[in-house]
Amino acid sequence: MPGALAGIRVVDFTEYIAGPYCTMMLADMGADVVKVERPHGDAWRHTAPVAPYESRGFLGVNRGKRSIALDLEQDEGRAIAQELAARAGVVVTNYRPGVAKRLGLDYEALSARNARLVYCENTAFGHSGPYSGRAGYDILSQATTGMILHENKIDRGVPQTIQTVAVADLTSGMFMAFAIVNALYARERTGRGQLLETSLFASGIAAQYRPVLSVERLDAPVREAFLQALAEARSGGLRYEDTAQLRAQSVPGRGRNNYYRVYETRDGLIAVACLNNRQRRLLRDALGIDDPTVDGMRYDWFSEEVRAAHRGTIEQFEETFRLERTEVWLERLDAADVPCSPVNFPEEIFGDAHVRANGLLLELEHPVLGPLLMPACPIRMSETPAGRPLPPPVLGADGPDVLRELGYDDAAIARLLDERVLVLRERLLAQDGGDEEGRP
Repeated sequence: MPGALAGIRVVDFTEYIAGPYCTMMLADMGADVVKVERPHGDAWRHTAPVAPYESRGFLGVNRGKRSIALDLEQDEGRAIAQELAARAGVVVTNYRPGVAKRLGLDYEALSARNARLVYCENTAFGHSGPYSGRAGYDILSQATTGMILHENKIDRGVPQTIQTVAVADLTSGMFMAFAIVNALYARERTGRGQLLETSLFASGIAAQYRPVLSVERLDAPVREAFLQALAEARSGGLRYEDTAQLRAQSVPGRGRNNYYRVYETRDGLIAVACLNNRQRRLLRDALGIDDPTVDGMRYDWFSEEVRAAHRGTIEQFEETFRLERTEVWLERLDAADVPCSPVNFPEEIFGDAHVRANGLLLELEHPVLGPLLMPACPIRMSETPAGRPLPPPVLGADGPDVLRELGYDDAAIARLLDERVLVLRERLLAQDGGDEEGRP
């Protein structure tokens, strides 16, 4: 049974994470995604490679696609890319402002040839404002939006980036896919495509869904004191740690929370997540700890009174959890209906029984690397199944087939290969263009 986006041709000009993650989501839904790569491939192929022109990072965001490697600095390479894009249903780019226009791959040029084209452009900071010309990556979005400061992780006085996932990149990819599907739905009604714009900066802001300030909850004098301390820090009078402590005191919801955190057990770690007083009472009672802050609605949960009470009982919570093994606590808290979970190491996930029971792993055969085990599409659809069974593409491997679809014959394809307008991985390995790890 075909996927929901079967019949939709997507031409993907993106690199690294955000754009490729978006187009992988579309491929999972059945779209035919043609990834247009530079002669030496998406730069992500060369970051911590596991084989020439292959890396874990690249494999993780390019499942289900076909690859054509073109030299867009040559006239004929640009012409092929323009023809591919003009015939597509969807084009996705992540060039810096101005690059797409120079290559003849901008929305205005392509939509003039195809009014039904859905064109999604992701940039670092958008097209307006003082940051608009800058290149950008996930850490820069985290920095400029303030996201990097939320976790208060400090090393030698400097905030550390959120590294567990590329927050801005992945949310950008999801927003892009969401926008594209909405535009395709609108096209069914109007017959016309449209230009979609996203940015890592906008996604970094959107991911911080809670209001930054609340007039009712945030004391003006406290805020002014924090801003004054920040001004002093920026003039060299204070270090980041000084302002971080003040911010923890001034922003609602920050500070000690015994009911939403990770604890050590006798043999491991366990996380608890109690977001209402019923759940907090259940955990308190299961632990046998006296904590009146969860009785009724007598306490403002974000008040200093509650935070002070939790500072006074934190050692009791921690010592109690250390008395039993994780398995014992899971059984006890599950029976009490307390939201909880073991803390698994990432290396354990691929062998986790729950992961396998829910079909969250995908086994694919890669032409270069052999069997691959990777996260599957997390969406299930009863009538249009998700997840194309194609492995991440080998650099340029589908180029000849893509050109045949455009009407090129074998002689023309051979000429383009000889002139290095069209590139194949095996030819690169046989030439002097890459080193032993496949880097240009």
